[in-house]
Amino acid sequence: MPKLLTTRYKSTYNPKPVSSKAIASMKLQMKTTDVNQRPTVIAVMLMVFSFVLSGCDNTAEFQVNEAYIRAVEYKADVTKPQMRETVEVQLNQAQIKNVSEVLEGLFGTPDEPNIPGGVGLEGFLSMRKLKVASGPVTYAADEENETGLESGLYRRHCAHCHGVSGDGHGPTAQFLNPYPRDYRMGQFKFKLTDSDGAYKQPSKADFGHILIEGIPGTSMPSFRVLTEPERDAIIDYVIYLAIRGQTERALITAAYAIASEAGETPDNPGKLLVRFDEPTQAADDLEMVKEFLTPVVLPWANGGSGTVQRTIEEAPQGWDSAESIEQGRKLFFQSKANCFSCHGRTGLGDGQTNLFDNWTLEHLGNKPGDAAGSGEDGLSAGIPAHLYDTELAQIGVVKPRNIRPRNLRLGNYRGGRRPIDIYQRITGGIQGTPMPGNTKLTQEEAWALVAYVLNLPYEATSRPKTAPVFQGVGSNKN
Repeated sequence: MPKLLTTRYKSTYNPKPVSSKAIASMKLQMKTTDVNQRPTVIAVMLMVFSFVLSGCDNTAEFQVNEAYIRAVEYKADVTKPQMRETVEVQLNQAQIKNVSEVLEGLFGTPDEPNIPGGVGLEGFLSMRKLKVASGPVTYAADEENETGLESGLYRRHCAHCHGVSGDGHGPTAQFLNPYPRDYRMGQFKFKLTDSDGAYKQPSKADFGHILIEGIPGTSMPSFRVLTEPERDAIIDYVIYLAIRGQTERALITAAYAIASEAGETPDNPGKLLVRFDEPTQAADDLEMVKEFLTPVVLPWANGGSGTVQRTIEEAPQGWDSAESIEQGRKLFFQSKANCFSCHGRTGLGDGQTNLFDNWTLEHLGNKPGDAAGSGEDGLSAGIPAHLYDTELAQIGVVKPRNIRPRNLRLGNYRGGRRPIDIYQRITGGIQGTPMPGNTKLTQEEAWALVAYVLNLPYEATSRPKTAPVFQGVGSNKN
């Protein structure tokens, strides 16, 4: 069977409002990419500069999530990633095109976004905000326009890193460490909501906090200079991209299941998700598609009011006392908390060196525990070098990088250094990473760990027994 991924699929979209007739007539193009044609640093800088100035182009397109197609096709064998160079069933061109058509009918295009109706998004996402955030950068003369923009906030401020599709593959992405977030997975690290359960998605307030504060230790800056209406518009658009991306993943999984059941033979092109050439059947098929969309939307929009924040009790009195710090130090090394196994015995983040996050593993179906080695060349995550160079790089798959446990001695915490931020990381975990939420700790114990973590930057790595050491918060005695 010919390999699917020697070429790159690209959906062609009409920037005009979507109609059923337009959807039915869409074409799927094939585009090859020569990975050997590497731009020089100067060329890349000029490309990015041009991108930022122009706000991308006027014919932006949502790219097919080819990396996830590859992941789904290869998930049958998660134990031998090195052998995954052939698959029994692949999505054919018609099926991939059909997924793109369905998505455009539901969500529109980067220039003309749409909010799907009847799935619980009414009152949660604002069409007015999406129009301000989407499209090429254009400026309004209307004094009543709160932002001064008619469109383009996202492409002006976000797309050069996160990409037009929200896939984390903007023109600057390959030069950044960590990679920009792929919104399409619907997984976000820093929030005050549950990591699992019905309300696991971040609230709009969580996004607002990140836009104001940025993410220290990464390339994500603060956007405090933007007005609140501008930040609100970007938040709605990022959520829109995440919901669209999650829906795309669900549809790809469903299309692959159909292809597996139907068989992939020359005389059987495969059953499509929505048969647009049969209007009556298409209506029934679209109702079925909404069944995939509803569970995606629910964790985001709780009755139209947005995701519910976790109930986090206020810090108890004396949480940062010397006694509490000492209690936190003991917990750090005990199995109940087990912090040292990853962050190291001195908190330098050197306890584990073979951990990976979801964003760089999923395309091959690996789990963090399956990988070994440094991961610098991608081989430790089970990616043969020739497979990456000849195929995976062409479809937007990034080379796996180790996700290093935080060096707690630096006092630089990506999710924020407020005590409540540290408390959330300890009890709620960091979604998409090996950092779990600890449900075994009592409230007192969790706050004791917060005190110890915040004290570590002021504590000597190797504490002498004879000389006093400045402790920062409280004191820490051996």
